[in-house]
Amino acid sequence: MIVFQQQGDQKLVPTETITEEHSGSSTESPVRKWVYRCVILLAGVAVLTALLPLLPVDWWWVRIGDFPRVQLLFAYVVVMLVLFPFWHKTAAKTGVFLLTISCSIQLFWIFPYLPFAPHEVEWAESADPQTRLRIMTANVYQENQNAEAVLSLIEQEQPHIVVLCEVNARWIRDLKPLEKSYGWRLTHPLENTYGIAVYSRLPLESARIRSMIKQEIPSIDARVKLPSGQFVRLFAVHPNPPRPGEDTTKRDAELVLVGREVRDSPSAIVLGDLNDVGWSRTTNLFQEVSGLLDPRKGRGLYPTYDATSSIWRYPLDYLFHSDDFRIVKLGTLPSIGSDHFPLLVELSHEPEAAVTQEGPHLDGGDQEDASDAVDSARELKETPEEP
Repeated sequence: MIVFQQQGDQKLVPTETITEEHSGSSTESPVRKWVYRCVILLAGVAVLTALLPLLPVDWWWVRIGDFPRVQLLFAYVVVMLVLFPFWHKTAAKTGVFLLTISCSIQLFWIFPYLPFAPHEVEWAESADPQTRLRIMTANVYQENQNAEAVLSLIEQEQPHIVVLCEVNARWIRDLKPLEKSYGWRLTHPLENTYGIAVYSRLPLESARIRSMIKQEIPSIDARVKLPSGQFVRLFAVHPNPPRPGEDTTKRDAELVLVGREVRDSPSAIVLGDLNDVGWSRTTNLFQEVSGLLDPRKGRGLYPTYDATSSIWRYPLDYLFHSDDFRIVKLGTLPSIGSDHFPLLVELSHEPEAAVTQEGPHLDGGDQEDASDAVDSARELKETPEEP
């Protein structure tokens, strides 16, 4: 806008040019200015939450950004809506543009798990009960006292195999009734929240406790014999999560080592509380190293943690399997008093599925990333058990 000033008998002459934006800002209330600055700051932080997890580092404060991608996606949309009343400002337009890119980043990572994405695992075609394998896995939460809920759920679902994390000596005592129905078992109770146990109605062979990276964080390695006579390698894991002061170095290395272990197994299953989400770079690398498939892809997120929150939920409990299995059933189960929901997966062993299903490929770059993950863990002076 141009302001004119009259000088004597002379004509009006322009004395100052004021842009529309300045004119608008001069009439803005202090509250509106304060809100605008806060929203711009919030938009900047939001953009960082999308960009930082792209860094190929194992720093805990970066890797934590892998978890709430769904929640962050909704947060970006809300911030964009708040920015629209300030659309006449350049910074607001820039913020909306960057938030749109941030939404695209989050959608890129979670898309494979949305119900309209392609299935990585086909639905079962065989109805032969001799080829079926029904597995329930649950983090029972060590401080949880409700063993009766676990026993009742197992009785209701009748899984062939039960894998439990965070079991201590009390939990093993409380679960003693399982021994009547589950003739094969391997338990390793601990008081550090990393105890682990496997109960099986099917024969277990060569079952042993493994410590892949950290002695006090065990896993279980066993062979299961299906009613059809087929042997399946079963690896139950519970690596430590990223948290303040502890990066993901050991978790990443453990998953890589487990992936290497099962890669050449004709039939294999890896399951448990991975303390990671399926769309993270770590789990993607695990799949590439192991060649295993994720039945969640194309079917949904199936969040299992946090069972005590209705907003902050992530899929932390997983089951991956070799390409000679198809999926019969997949779902989370009702609460057992833990901070995790149990996960139930029923598989059908159909060797012909290997022709139409294909696991992720391990290229040179992935191989290098896997080696770097293991080397970084070994530099922490924690030597893994030799296979």
